[in-house]
Amino acid sequence: MRTALISDVHANLPALEAVMLDIERHRPDEIICLGDTVGYGPQPAECLAIVRERCSTVLMGNHEHAVLYGAEQFTPLAQVAIDWTARVLHNSDTLDYMSSLSCEYRRDNLRFVHGSIRNPLLDYVREADSPWAFFHLVRTLQDEFKDFNICFVGHNHRAFLGTEVGYIFPHDNAPVSKTNFHIGDEKAYVSIGSVGQPRDGDWRSSWVMFDGSDVEFHRVEYNREVTIGLIQKAGLPEFLAERLRFGN
Repeated sequence: MRTALISDVHANLPALEAVMLDIERHRPDEIICLGDTVGYGPQPAECLAIVRERCSTVLMGNHEHAVLYGAEQFTPLAQVAIDWTARVLHNSDTLDYMSSLSCEYRRDNLRFVHGSIRNPLLDYVREADSPWAFFHLVRTLQDEFKDFNICFVGHNHRAFLGTEVGYIFPHDNAPVSKTNFHIGDEKAYVSIGSVGQPRDGDWRSSWVMFDGSDVEFHRVEYNREVTIGLIQKAGLPEFLAERLRFGN
């Protein structure tokens, strides 16, 4: 089974279309979306329609949850975008669709969540960028990954992989060209990054292919200026447009 994984589209239709085209070239058996199809961006209905049609499994992200139930704990900019999204989707059946989504999917020794195992909807998984952070990652994998080996996550908008033996990607010693990693029986968090709003210093959309033992990270260019123009036209905060230029 070859599974393509996407997450955090954030209503960025040009990015989603470019990623779907790239995924088609790799001929996966299925596509799974880990949530946050809406929020921040200017085309939520269009992105939801594509994800709903093309993905075998779609999870609820915290932005879908906020559109449905309120965004009290969001930053002011994010709350503006959530309120705008709720208004755009108000008279559509997509709200019923979003409310039907789960925040977790389980299959064999795999888990798929938006946030983390501890809190599938809201918690963040971070890279191990210090000895203490790496220790915390290892303990999490050892203590919480009891009946499964691999958990795929979105939410943090950053593409990386971490295992209990110190296998972190990307990291300072990893070859820039290396994008394929064999996991085997190791326990691992796989953070697949963001389609519509990357925050790892690379503006290109991110997605992941998993074949049962190997994880392959992909980056895809798209026309950012189209999305930036639509964000500005919609009257959404300018910061949401400018951050797409730099991937932060």
